Amino acid sequence: MLNLLFDADGTLYDFKATEKISLEKTFNHYNIEYSKENIAIYSEKNKALWALYEKGLIKQDEIKYKRFEDFFNAIGIKADAVEAGELYIDYLSKNGIMIEGATDLLDKLKGKHNLYIITNGIAKTQHGRIDGTNTRHYYKRIFISTEMNTQKPDKEFFDIVMREEKLDKKRTIVIGDSVNSDIKGANNAGLRSIFISFTGEKCDSATYSVSSYAELLDYIVKLDLED
Repeated sequence: MLNLLFDADGTLYDFKATEKISLEKTFNHYNIEYSKENIAIYSEKNKALWALYEKGLIKQDEIKYKRFEDFFNAIGIKADAVEAGELYIDYLSKNGIMIEGATDLLDKLKGKHNLYIITNGIAKTQHGRIDGTNTRHYYKRIFISTEMNTQKPDKEFFDIVMREEKLDKKRTIVIGDSVNSDIKGANNAGLRSIFISFTGEKCDSATYSVSSYAELLDYIVKLDLED
């Protein structure tokens, strides 16, 4: 039996689909056109802040409103960024969507391995989406950065998971779609990792790379037999 530490967004949960629904509702609330140009501006501001967060240069609570503050300034409108941030988080928490095939994967793994969620996502958002997709029962425990006062890829994040769950490093694998948080974090903690990219990208710094859940499942079976 292996300990599988799954990232949430982009690995099991379809954040892009959830984001689209939630962002469109937020834009509509402020009468902002949901256009490619405005989406691109928001995405640029949002990604820049999350990159700072992964480096420990900004707190997650700041991201919630700062991304809208920066966005509103960029498109030249006056609106309450704090209110917008809370509204958007509320929409996200109520619109959980799984990546196609994710639930089937969890069904096949549950009972054979110990499944965990490790995420840098905002707590309200992640708890809401996990409950909304009825997937909480799959996991032995859910680790969320804001509830731990540390974040991926910091070694401390993984040390807490390993210590509190009393996990054996040799039987523990990090699975995620982010090179900067999941794979780098696994390497920082001395853990094996599986990089998943549904577009076929490879990650040289990961132990192994897969492009589908079928490939992921096959590799997990192989690892379990080898160990």
